[in-house]
Amino acid sequence: MADVVGQRKNGNLVYIDRGSHLKRVVGAIGPDVIWYEFLPWVHNIQDEDATGTDPEGFVTTVVEAGTGTSEVDQSNSIGILAQIVTAAGENDGINLQLVGPHFEFTSNQPLVYMGFEADINDVDQTDLFVGIALEDTTLLGGVSDGVYLESLDEAATTFGVTEKDSSETTTSSSIATISDDTFHFYEFFFDGSSVYFFVDGAEGGTIHTTNIPDDVVLTPSIHFLTGEAVAQTLDIRQWRCIQIGRT
Repeated sequence: MADVVGQRKNGNLVYIDRGSHLKRVVGAIGPDVIWYEFLPWVHNIQDEDATGTDPEGFVTTVVEAGTGTSEVDQSNSIGILAQIVTAAGENDGINLQLVGPHFEFTSNQPLVYMGFEADINDVDQTDLFVGIALEDTTLLGGVSDGVYLESLDEAATTFGVTEKDSSETTTSSSIATISDDTFHFYEFFFDGSSVYFFVDGAEGGTIHTTNIPDDVVLTPSIHFLTGEAVAQTLDIRQWRCIQIGRT
């Protein structure tokens, strides 16, 4: 059950849902706040029964070598903001990065949070990357800088990663085993020096203090691919990134 309370952070008001854990940020207000919220009407995402262009406001890289198209659609289901659909060729899918990097992981940012809730139809046959990363058109191919969670083809496990200059620190073990057709909540929280990862409210096994990308400006990012010659889907229920600290 949700239990939202307000806390002050460097003169800004931060809303925490302590019904889940004490690092789940659901909103913030103040002069030092940067807040991104994924909303289909903001990005002019097409209706699932229509054809159209890629979402506005993103740098979008589409791979669709197989049958069909890789696209982001609005959903007609209540509570689902959008659905990513892949074409039916192995490694077909979509790489999405918000235009304009604004997020940093330095001691000047006492808080950086990302929360992403989504449902994958087949977790063993898909790759998912979600986080805040350097601009890259193939994030799963080896982004150089970012803080992110990933679940890779042929496994249902999820790991948290901090990466700086192509050097990674990965959670020592899987944070969680995820299931098909089930909504899971992927999160991380940065407190100015350390990164904490969560899946479904459970904290990952390691707290990261190394390979945090503290010398680049990053942007909210998703990469979703099918791992076989079958079209796959990712339903997005919520996605938000919140930072306190602008310099």
